[in-house]
Amino acid sequence: MSMTSYIDQRYDDTFESVYDNLKRMVHKHPDSAEQIIRGFLKSLYIRQGNDWTGRGAIGNAGLDATIAAHESLLVELTSC
Repeated sequence: MSMTSYIDQRYDDTFESVYDNLKRMVHKHPDSAEQIIRGFLKSLYIRQGNDWTGRGAIGNAGLDATIAAHESLLVELTSC
């Protein structure tokens, strides 16, 4: 497996896992889910900008996928 394939797989696996977990959270807490996701996103954006130690391509793929999953679900919640 090439490094690019591994990074793509990491992104896909992380996105799917985070998205599924968030969907369960939305089901349990429908009234506060949007606020919770926005709070997580705020922290994730800060973490994304704080890479002075060098997370690397694999770490960035995981973080980018986590952010994308949160953003995707937030769009779903706000477009209903």
